[in-house]
This record gives sequence, structure tokens and C-alpha cells, in this order.
Amino acid sequence: MAVGNPDIKSAVVTSRGLLKKIQLVIPGYSGYRKLEDLRVADELLRKQISVVLQRALNSLQSERSNLVNQNEFSKLTLIGSGISKVQQFQGELLHSQQGYSGISSSIRVDESKLGTLYDYDLKFLDISSRIDQMADFTSVQDISDRITKLSDEVNNAKSAWEARLLAVEKIFLVPDGDKQ
Repeated sequence: MAVGNPDIKSAVVTSRGLLKKIQLVIPGYSGYRKLEDLRVADELLRKQISVVLQRALNSLQSERSNLVNQNEFSKLTLIGSGISKVQQFQGELLHSQQGYSGISSSIRVDESKLGTLYDYDLKFLDISSRIDQMADFTSVQDISDRITKLSDEVNNAKSAWEARLLAVEKIFLVPDGDKQ
């Protein structure tokens, strides 16, 4: 885990109420409880990442408004492209498939696989922070370089996201009884 990132998994575990603690001691149900808590942690992490990406979008949109106010129209298309890339990635990240941990699901998802998904998603917190930093411009001349770097970072994030999706697909393609 990156330095400074919250341990959402631990926070979810420590905030278990009495009912969830009882579920942990019921045979056959404890595994479900652990998986469900991990899924919730992943969902909370993704929401946090989305907030960071929204900050980047707000910065880009603010800079676009500043350019219009300064009659600097030559960079508007460039900023619009950056906004579009960040919005698309934010939507993919926030709304894509999560690991399911049903009590008697027909497809087995174990704790290590859900943990792997969480670890993938944790990397996106660092990536989204870099995108947010690149969306903060110091001058009009800085825009082209920053948008290029921002676009490269979003493209790298999308490639990493595709790798994560492959991990999700493997989870969903393994029927009960089959071993990996």
C-alpha cells in the first residue's frame, strides 16, 4: 500500500457491528462476511478515487473558464480533450464490475482474488492523484505539456485498468469445483 493511503480494508473490519461479528462465527457464513467486507472496502476505495478524479476535472474546467475569460481560445480543444479523457476513465472506474461474494453463488470468488482486485484499485488512487496534480496549471504555456502528460497518465491508467478487468474476467469464468 502506498504511504499515506488509508487502509480502508482495516477500517471496514474494525467498524463491524455486533451482527457482522456474530456472522463471522457461523460456519459457512464467516467466509461470506469476509468477502462482503472486502467488496465494500473496494467500493469505498473506488468512490475515493472518483473524488480525486473529480478534483482534477474541476481544475481542468476552471482552467478552461480562465482561458475563455483571457481570450486564449487556442488551448480550449486541448483542455476539452483532457476533460473528456478524465471523465471517461472516472466513469469506467466508478461503474465497472466488482467481484461478487454471494453466499451460494454459482461462481466461486475467494478472498485472495477479491484482495487482488482491491490491490489493483489501490494503485489507481496514486494514479488519480498524479492526474489531479497534472490538471493544475501554472501558466498558459504550461497547458500543452501538462495535458500531454495528463493524457499519457490516463492512457497508462486505462492499460492498467484493462489488466484489472482481465483479473475480474478470470474470477467470473471459473465455475465452482474448477481449480486454478
